[in-house]
Amino acid sequence: MARTPKVKKVVAETIKDITTAAAPAAEDAKLSVAKVKEQASALGAEALDSARKAANQGKEMAAEALDEISRLAASAASVVDERVGTQYGDYARKAASSVSEASAALHGKDIDALVADTKAFVRKRPAIAIGALAAVGLFLTSMLRGSSKKSSDDTKA
Repeated sequence: MARTPKVKKVVAETIKDITTAAAPAAEDAKLSVAKVKEQASALGAEALDSARKAANQGKEMAAEALDEISRLAASAASVVDERVGTQYGDYARKAASSVSEASAALHGKDIDALVADTKAFVRKRPAIAIGALAAVGLFLTSMLRGSSKKSSDDTKA
């Protein structure tokens, strides 16, 4: 029985030695984790900034496209007046005005406001949002198929 206190003392000393030896490694691990978290945070901020820039460019391109559509509809109104009648030309002018207003609203809003508006719309009318996304998906698919067919036709020629 005299050995038990001696064994306990040796075990306690061994645990103390291991703890002392492991402390620097534990501190290094904590520092490494902190560095990784800091780098991940920096990369996340950089990705968010890049996404915001891309979204702003997309918004400006969409607004410019709406401006162009508005100009085309306005210039087509006089042709519609001559061929079909002034009543239908007025419809074309109203459509041009509506598209122009949408373009101005798009120019005037920042990305955060657009995202908030989109979220609110999706919450109010999820079916319309899903339908619109499906329509946009079909449109983009047809555009991509058309451009890939052109590319393959160009390589055959």
